[in-house]
Amino acid sequence: MKLVVSLFAAASLCVAAHAQMHDNSLQVGLRYSATAANAPPGSCGCFILQGGAIEASIPILPHVRAVVEAAGGTVDRVPASTRGLSEITLLAGPRYTVPIHRIRINAQALFGAVRGFDSDFIVATNTHTDTSTNLAMAIGGSIDLPLSHAVLLRPVQIDYLQTNLPNGIDDRQRNIRFGAGVVFRIHLPNNRR
Repeated sequence: MKLVVSLFAAASLCVAAHAQMHDNSLQVGLRYSATAANAPPGSCGCFILQGGAIEASIPILPHVRAVVEAAGGTVDRVPASTRGLSEITLLAGPRYTVPIHRIRINAQALFGAVRGFDSDFIVATNTHTDTSTNLAMAIGGSIDLPLSHAVLLRPVQIDYLQTNLPNGIDDRQRNIRFGAGVVFRIHLPNNRR
């Protein structure tokens, strides 16, 4: 395992040494987002929340950006339920980017909150509520392909998304979120001397 970590670190340093100059731009991304979620405890089947996301990121170190993301999704009906589900997440955290030729491969870990509404959340035995706010996290990655100096195509983004909305069992939803979109680069003044 130490050998694998050492080789990965060495490869990352080589890529960093040959990479282009530090990307000093504000990036704003828009994407379609779908979340594959499990049915409530005690039932079977999966369902897909359809929605979108907007994000913004700024450079904090070479290859590292600070990211803020707001995403939302909805489904008309959850299996084994007469209700639908809508969620909004607000997450923030670091994104590490490895440039390989023209392609940029990103890995990120985002943490924040989820707001679930238009559903039936079990907060205690025989106690239900229509809305709930709790912790959430998304760990995943994406690929960016430059279309021009100011526009990147993000053909794929995949995240493990955990939300902690009350469900009467363990209050955790472990989901896969996937999507695609575009990223716009707005160049910032370079303050380095």
